[in-house]
Amino acid sequence: MEERSGYMMIPADPGSSVVENFHLTAREEEILCLVIEAFIMNGVPISSLQLVQSFDLNLSSATIRSILAELSRKGMLFAPHRSAGRIPTERGYRFFITRMPARLPPFDPAQEEQMAIQKEYLRRNFQMEDVLEATSKILSMLTNHAGLVVAPSAERTILKHIELIDVGPDEILMVILTRSGTVYTKNITIEDRIPRGYLQQISRYLNEQFQGLDLQDVERQLGERPVGLEGELHQYASLLLKTLSVHFASMGQRNDVFITGLDRVVEELGSPELNVSRIYEMKDIFRGILRRAVDLDDIAVTIEGDRNPTLSGLTILAGSYRMGEKNIGAMGVVGPNRMNYRRVVRVLEYLRIIISGMMTRMNK
Repeated sequence: MEERSGYMMIPADPGSSVVENFHLTAREEEILCLVIEAFIMNGVPISSLQLVQSFDLNLSSATIRSILAELSRKGMLFAPHRSAGRIPTERGYRFFITRMPARLPPFDPAQEEQMAIQKEYLRRNFQMEDVLEATSKILSMLTNHAGLVVAPSAERTILKHIELIDVGPDEILMVILTRSGTVYTKNITIEDRIPRGYLQQISRYLNEQFQGLDLQDVERQLGERPVGLEGELHQYASLLLKTLSVHFASMGQRNDVFITGLDRVVEELGSPELNVSRIYEMKDIFRGILRRAVDLDDIAVTIEGDRNPTLSGLTILAGSYRMGEKNIGAMGVVGPNRMNYRRVVRVLEYLRIIISGMMTRMNK
């Protein structure tokens, strides 16, 4: 896995923009980052007195109060109560992420964590869905937030074998096996029954022509490539391949997002309006964010709140994983804005290397 160059903000809505001009002085940047670090650690509003007592700033409490007021005016902090200290806004968190080091020390799991990781992987079959589900549980365990893993979409998987099976007078079962071990099946209705011997020959032809291609390429070429068969077999194959091309687009409609630990997110936010079922309804939003992270080598960060009320108080960090040299899927963590960003990033980097190795071995 190549080294990251940093963190990329991506919005929940692909049509929106996350470009912001923060316009902070060096002193304001320093104070803002200290407030956020202290709030992440302690979970209570941070006052000027706390900053003076906790950090060697060589500034008076009155000067810091003035800076906090300016940061509030710029939308980086707010006071939950008039006499309380400040807590970060979504905009403040977004700035904080941009100031994190691009390279963090590698995650080094404690012995008990390492044993739990090994146990979770070893108790499952070495197949894609088992690995992805285990990874979502490990992400949740290591971060104490919700772990998400999105499976490779059908167009990113490589065809290993295709089989056409006669299952009735007007029906064929198409079975596709990919190199990663994922199996897709689709029942296809046809007008005239095709002799089983011809189905076997057409299956062999499809494997000879398309084995090793992305399923997206297979779908496209099914409708474009001339059928290299002759006689009556050519007629059957020509009609059938056009039908297969129409059905290929829906081959990946299955459980493609694995989520573990949503109850932890609800508990952390402590909002009576937010429950597990409501967060689970955000599954499509989470899927969209992770899908857009697949093509990125950076860690993608989505901190919404003031842009998308549906995600108020939530942050999603996501990173891609590979099969060989190709990005095929993504994993992520969903939690409150007040999360230990450095630990979450290090865990993501650690696990994306592990899962990339597993996917590459499956391909071979």
